[in-house]
Amino acid sequence: MTESPRRLVVAVAALALASAVAGCGRDPSATAADRAAHAQAARQPAELEADGVRIRASLVPTAALSAEIAQRYGVPRERDLQLLLVGVRTGPAADETSLPAGVAATVRDLRGVRQDVLLREVRSEGFLDYAGAVRVRPPDTLAFEVQVVRAGAAPATLRFSRDLFP
Repeated sequence: MTESPRRLVVAVAALALASAVAGCGRDPSATAADRAAHAQAARQPAELEADGVRIRASLVPTAALSAEIAQRYGVPRERDLQLLLVGVRTGPAADETSLPAGVAATVRDLRGVRQDVLLREVRSEGFLDYAGAVRVRPPDTLAFEVQVVRAGAAPATLRFSRDLFP
């Protein structure tokens, strides 16, 4: 390769590197919007339909809960704590009915560390839910496995993951 084409290759590489580095700067408004979008996506429930029953699981940072709601679900409001809420429902969405079930949950983080989630029954506003706390230090990705056993029905397993950002 002669000197001139070599300089051109070096110049193009330097320009590409400079563009990549410039793109690494954070636009505060975009970062806030991205965080809000990720938080909203993380709060969307995971669902599984099995034998005409909907199993729905949601994850919410306990720090975002009101004191009344945190007390209702028996969780402290802490920065590194998430509320896992599981519901087992039947019927049309506008007229759902809660179903009792045996519900167990485990979660793994990106390092492979496994937590059993201690779930307890919570009755509120005519519904029965299963609530438990998950300790996590964002950013992380959590993989959940929720086992639901109902009388007279085959066991069902809801698997889902959520990305958590600070």
